Amino acid sequence: MGMKLLIIHPDDSFRNCLAERMRLENQLVLEASTEADASDIIQRENLDVVLLGATGSHQNRLSFLKMIRNVRPFTEVILLTAAEDHSFEGAIKAMQLGAFDDLLLPIDIHTLLSRIREAVKRKKARLRAMKEES
Repeated sequence: MGMKLLIIHPDDSFRNCLAERMRLENQLVLEASTEADASDIIQRENLDVVLLGATGSHQNRLSFLKMIRNVRPFTEVILLTAAEDHSFEGAIKAMQLGAFDDLLLPIDIHTLLSRIREAVKRKKARLRAMKEES
């Protein structure tokens, strides 16, 4: 089995379609439509990557990003942002808070898969570095 991925997005059809596509890539995929559901999963699962879709205001997403980074500091978070909701300043703020990337929707699936693979590489490198420091 590949990496463990959580997809958080309120649009059921989008989330389900993306989850099925990720399963074709041999990924273990968990899904949540709300931050409350996602929070439960984040508390109990050691995730490799979280795809955080539009679940509220940009400020709410940044707060949720902070929570993920506090609970699971090595889990990489990729924001999925609709083009009409995207701002350069918001993307920079997300990166400063520890997001791996902020991708614009719609996105090419091959680009998304590439960014997810890069996020997992970064997680592994960060874990290795922490172990070497110990």
